[in-house]
Amino acid sequence: MTGEEYLEGLRDGREIWLYGERVKDVTTHPAFRNTARMVARLYDALHDPAQQAVLTTETDTGSGGRTHKFFRASRSAQELLEARDAIAAWARIGYGWMGRSPDYKAAFLGTLGSHSEYYHPYHANARRLYQESQEKVLFLNHALINPPVDRNRPPHEVQDVFVHVERETDAGPIVSGAKVVATGSALTHRNFIGQYSTLPLQQEEFAVIFVLPMGTPGLKLIC
Repeated sequence: MTGEEYLEGLRDGREIWLYGERVKDVTTHPAFRNTARMVARLYDALHDPAQQAVLTTETDTGSGGRTHKFFRASRSAQELLEARDAIAAWARIGYGWMGRSPDYKAAFLGTLGSHSEYYHPYHANARRLYQESQEKVLFLNHALINPPVDRNRPPHEVQDVFVHVERETDAGPIVSGAKVVATGSALTHRNFIGQYSTLPLQQEEFAVIFVLPMGTPGLKLIC
């Protein structure tokens, strides 16, 4: 993915609101455009012959392409060191100011490939997301925290607010509810919705974890 391809991918109809107004295009809006261009510069660096040796490696998907080294699960101490150096090289491009660059979620994505069987019986889904994220160098964010409505009440007692499954269909579950602190999400490709591991869940419809594209109809982001 080039920087221009990344920017074009952000023009997917995503619904983003800021100060009561809908943002038409995050790549040109003054609140987001500079960061978007900085991320685009990171993607362009992957295609720069002068930086390719430090930043990229061959994929392990059989595609014959190349990817950022931290997006391919490391299998040796040397590969771990090279992934570290690739992270540092990307950080230098942004002068250390990009706290949520695309590689920060690659730590999670790598486990989908290195330990895909852990996710049985959905291990094929884990492997597929690992392969896609590696080949496209996908930018993910995450949203784990429930809105602080009443910290003394469990999720199922605030079910009109917290993310939960309303019903299941042949095409998948219908989900409703809110999460907070989805840092960087206005500029990412996908949104990982998860849970805090210490959160007690007494009803299974609240124990939902999924990944969805930021342009998914019905997904609204309030900045």
